[in-house]
Amino acid sequence: MMRTLLVAVMTWMITTAAGAEPYAASGQVGYLQEWELKASLAKSVSGGRIEYSGPVTLRHVGLCSVNGVEEKSGNMRLTMSRAPGPAEGTLAMEGDSCRIVANQAPSYSGLLTCHNGQGVPISFSIEETAAGAAAADKASGSGK
Repeated sequence: MMRTLLVAVMTWMITTAAGAEPYAASGQVGYLQEWELKASLAKSVSGGRIEYSGPVTLRHVGLCSVNGVEEKSGNMRLTMSRAPGPAEGTLAMEGDSCRIVANQAPSYSGLLTCHNGQGVPISFSIEETAAGAAAADKASGSGK
């Protein structure tokens, strides 16, 4: 029974990953936009909901970096009922999980709420990567 369940879950994960489209997110986090956000996201659509998820890196680009460049890595997950539309999700990093609530106009802008409870400004855009666009062109027959 457990083996059958494991095989079913693995098959679903492989199928989902194969159908996921590559996207990139970039933006800023912080009151002074002192953190640069970069993420490599996979897009999936299910039941009218759009989800983006994947690894994210935050890099401190502010002037107050005493000990050199500081980087944090984690995982970003966003869900929206339609695109374009508001996004909700999480930004999980070692030792913390933050909630994202952002509206789109034209890029996403909202608040990141972490363990300290304060809403920190976040703004980002999500764009299809060049590899994803080339694959879409090839699949539609318009690729060169």
